[in-house]
Amino acid sequence: MPASTYAVQSLERAAALLKSFSAAEPELTIGELARRSHLPRSTAHRLVVNLLRLGFLARGPHSERYRLGLLLAELGTIALGRMGLREKARPIMERLAAETGEVVCLAVLERNRSVYVAVVEGRHGLRLRATVGSVAPLHASATGMVLLASMSEAEVRAIAAETGLPKLTTITLTQIAPLLERLAEIRGRGYSIDVGESEEGLTGLAAPVRSPGGAVEAALVIAGPGARVLADEGRRWAPIVVAAANEISAALADLTY
Repeated sequence: MPASTYAVQSLERAAALLKSFSAAEPELTIGELARRSHLPRSTAHRLVVNLLRLGFLARGPHSERYRLGLLLAELGTIALGRMGLREKARPIMERLAAETGEVVCLAVLERNRSVYVAVVEGRHGLRLRATVGSVAPLHASATGMVLLASMSEAEVRAIAAETGLPKLTTITLTQIAPLLERLAEIRGRGYSIDVGESEEGLTGLAAPVRSPGGAVEAALVIAGPGARVLADEGRRWAPIVVAAANEISAALADLTY
């Protein structure tokens, strides 16, 4: 039967509203959404209220501007996984594990957490709690810090307010000011280091994996005891991890989006 037979106007309007966002304009007011989707303002407002409730949209902190919700990031992660993120990353992760001897993980953002989607064991035999599907806090893990560093200050503050930045070890960052300073450092050098902020004695060194459009898609991390991972304060392994993350980023360009 013709596709028009099954057309649902409210779904088409919601899709038009969601498509109004772009990398250049990630946040829009209801008025802007109405104009870009060619919908009456009252209709746009009704759709926004429902999309907010369902998690497809989120509202900027202390503003009347809206952005795509984390539920879409979660669904996008599922779609990306089916299109081969893990398959593209796996051989590179295995090579990195063989070279460093450490556990290698690939993590993505999902509802204010860093979620591991691939794990390769290292030759040192260190057993981590990290398994595919396990999570780590954004503010106290190397992967989480990389993911946070890709966000705006407003987004980071909103996540901090929602999670409360809980204290996990004696050195966990629990205040927004030092967290923002750390994120600026990570953006400047291109990788992050967790020196026992999530688990005492465990260190992670992570670098961003980017989509063809340049957005941070995932975080690649090696994890192990600080004495090994932090040899010369990470100068030994940081370029290797960054290069592996960049190689995965280049491989993603071959995927069909």
